[in-house]
Amino acid sequence: MWRVLACVALMAVAGPQPTTGEVYTSIQDLTAVFSLERRVVSALSNYVDDMEAKLLRIRKYLREYEQVSAEGTVTDEVTMERLAGNPVHAFHLMKRLTVDWRHLEEQSKVDPWMDVINAMRGVGGGGVRLPNEEDLQGAAQALVRLHDVYNLNTTQLARGNVWGVQSAAELTAQDCLYMGKHSFNLGLYQRAVQWFEEAYALAGLEGNATVTQDQVNVFLDTAIKALDDNPYGQLEIGQQENFSTRTNLQEEPSPSHRLATVLTPREDAANFHALCRGQQLLSDAYVATLKCFYDWRGDDYLRLMPARVERHHWNPELLTFHQVISDNEILRLQQLAAPALSRAMVQGPQGKGNTVSNTRTSKVGWLDDSQDPLVARLSARAARLTGLSTSVSNDDAEMLQVANYGIGGHYNPHHDYLLVDKTEEELNNIHPRELVLGDRIATFMFYLSDVTRGGATAFPRLGTAVWPSKGSAAFWYNLKRSGKGSLATLHGACPVVHGSKWVSNKWIRERGQFLKRTCGLSPDE
Repeated sequence: MWRVLACVALMAVAGPQPTTGEVYTSIQDLTAVFSLERRVVSALSNYVDDMEAKLLRIRKYLREYEQVSAEGTVTDEVTMERLAGNPVHAFHLMKRLTVDWRHLEEQSKVDPWMDVINAMRGVGGGGVRLPNEEDLQGAAQALVRLHDVYNLNTTQLARGNVWGVQSAAELTAQDCLYMGKHSFNLGLYQRAVQWFEEAYALAGLEGNATVTQDQVNVFLDTAIKALDDNPYGQLEIGQQENFSTRTNLQEEPSPSHRLATVLTPREDAANFHALCRGQQLLSDAYVATLKCFYDWRGDDYLRLMPARVERHHWNPELLTFHQVISDNEILRLQQLAAPALSRAMVQGPQGKGNTVSNTRTSKVGWLDDSQDPLVARLSARAARLTGLSTSVSNDDAEMLQVANYGIGGHYNPHHDYLLVDKTEEELNNIHPRELVLGDRIATFMFYLSDVTRGGATAFPRLGTAVWPSKGSAAFWYNLKRSGKGSLATLHGACPVVHGSKWVSNKWIRERGQFLKRTCGLSPDE
C-alpha cells in the first residue's frame, strides 16, 4: 500500500511534459527577478520597521495601563473610585483615551502591506514577470539535468558545491526529495535513488525538520524497485563512459576522410554527456592534426587582417573563428535583442508550425539587417568568413537570432537542417516560402559570452566540442555538397552550470549559394 502511495506522490510532480514557465528559460529574466526580490525585501524591511513602531505604541499603552492596575484590582468598584479620585490618574486616563488611542486608531487605518504588494507586482520596476509553478518545476528539472549530465556529487551539490564552485545555496532534505521525484518521473532511476539517499541523510541531520526519514524511505524503496526492474532502461553514467570511446571516426585528416557513421541513440547520448564533461573522444594522433592558423578565406579584405581559425574536425569541417565580434558590439547586440526575447520554439510535429519544448531551455529574439547597422555588419562579416551569401533581403539567409540560456540552459542534440529529413507528407505541411529558400546549408554561431562552467556545443558523432569563448564564432555545414543532410553534424548545447550564455545564430539557406558552393561529383560527398 505504501509503495502505491509513493508512486502516486512521485507522479504528482510534473514529468517531462513541456512547461509554460517563462522566467527560468533566460538568465536575463532571472537577473530581473533577483532585482525584483531585492526591492521586495526592501519593502518588507520597511514593513517590519513600521509594524515594530506600531507594536511599540501598543505596548506603551498596555504598560501604562498595567502601572495603573498594579495599585489594585481594576474591576473592584472601590479601587476604581479611588483611582478616579486621583487627579493624575484621571489625567492619564483622559490622555490614553484621547491622544494615545487616536494614534493607535490612525495607525491601524494605514496598511503598509500594500507597499510590499506593489513591490512584488513590479510597480515602477518595468513589469517584471514573476515565477510560477512551471518555473519552479523547470528550475528543479535543470538541477536534475546538471546532476545527471555532469555526474555531480549529490552530497556536494546539496551542500552548495556545484562543480567546484562553492556557495551558501544549500538544499534541505525536502529539496532533495523534490529533486528525487523529478528524477524518477524523467526515468532517471539511479539518480532518483541518489537524491532520495541524500534526502534520508539530511533528514537525520535536520532532526526530521523539513521531511521525516520514514517519509523518504517510502520513495527510496519505490525508486530502488524501479531501478531493479529496469536495469538497462536508462542510460547511466557508467554506461556513458563505456560508450564514449565509440565515435566510429576515421583518424585521417584528408579530403577522403570518412564521415562519422550514425550511432545509436544511446551512443549519441553517451558521447554528448562525455563531451559536455570535457572528456576527449578523439585519438591523440587525430587531435595532433587539428591546428590553429591564419586564413584569408579567399576574401581580399581578409588579406590585410586574416581570420584567426581553429580547426576542431576535418570532414565534416568544424571551425571556430576567434575575435570576430567586439565587446561593444556584443553589448549593443544584447541591447537590441533584449526587448524581443521570447521562449525558444522548435519545429512542431509533422513539420507543422513551432512549439515549446523542454528539449531547449532558452529565450530568443530575431534581428533584421535593416533594424540596425550593426546587424547588417555582422551578416556581412559572416559572409566574408564563410564565402557564402548571407543577405536577408535576397532570402539567402535568415535573420540574426540572439539567444540567452536559462537555468541549466541546454538544447538536446539535433540537426540544424529543416527539410532534407522530412517525408513528402511533412513537406506538404511546411510553408511554401521555406521550400523556396531551401534548407539550412550552414550554421554560423557567434559566442557572445564566456561561460564559467558548462555550455559547450557538443558534436557526439564527431567526438568533439566547441567551448564558448566570448567574441568567437563556430561554423559548420549542415548539408553535404550533394544536398543531403550531414548526419554527422548532430550537435547540442550542453547545460550551463554556472554563468550566463549568450549566442547569436546566422542560418544560411541554400537558395543564394548556387555559385558559392558547387556540387561535388559524388552523391555522398
